[in-house]
Amino acid sequence: MARVLTSIVLLPILFAAIWLGGPIFFAALAALGILVGLIEYYALTQKVGARSGSLTGLLAAAALIGAFYIGKHELIAPILAALIIVDLIAQLLTNRDLPSTLAGTATTVFGVLYVALLGGYIIALRVIVDPAPRMPEKLLTFFFAVIFAGDTGAYYIGRLMGRRRLAPRISPAKTVEGAIGGLTGNVAAALIAHFTFFRELSLAHALPLALVMGVLGIFGDLGESMLKRGAQTKDASNLIPGHGGILDRLDSMLFNAPLLYFYYQTFLR
Repeated sequence: MARVLTSIVLLPILFAAIWLGGPIFFAALAALGILVGLIEYYALTQKVGARSGSLTGLLAAAALIGAFYIGKHELIAPILAALIIVDLIAQLLTNRDLPSTLAGTATTVFGVLYVALLGGYIIALRVIVDPAPRMPEKLLTFFFAVIFAGDTGAYYIGRLMGRRRLAPRISPAKTVEGAIGGLTGNVAAALIAHFTFFRELSLAHALPLALVMGVLGIFGDLGESMLKRGAQTKDASNLIPGHGGILDRLDSMLFNAPLLYFYYQTFLR
């Protein structure tokens, strides 16, 4: 019940941020989610003793978000280069435990790549400039509809019919039946999107795209579960009732945001 009630409260806020007002409203919401997700990631790494530079990582993440928002993707490489340099200098000046420096720096940089770089493409989708009416809003609505339908289908079909475990070593609760239910939800959402608001996306593209997004979502979910399993914790945090942490909600989105952005650049632009 907590899962349903949370969705009833949060989904209208999300879609209002997408459709009402300018890009700044959605970008601010997405930036908050990315930064909180990165904080949760760094908290996970502390459970396995990694001494990450969370401050430098968060500053780099904020800079990446800014680059995506203003459409200056050429700034991504300099920001990441600066992160590596600054974090290594910080480790050199402050870390007395030399064996931990390699893991600490790797953890800092990977967190920014995983959460902020991949997540930044969600913001990049919103600030697209396209002559077609409401193209950024349609892309993001398609994005969230496909992902949420997949998550919902996987959760409920898995609970009702799940028998065969999908990845027992990493996530014992996930089942093959749930994965099939999730992919069915992905395709159903793509069909509804095409016939209701996104005619620019043909069915010949929408359905395969939804399936690829569904498969990437499964791997994104399992990848985050692997990180949590390594940290011996069930959820990234308890921030969202019934859902866990922000990172637990971002997992499948992080793999799919770059896919949809570059799909648009290749086929719809």
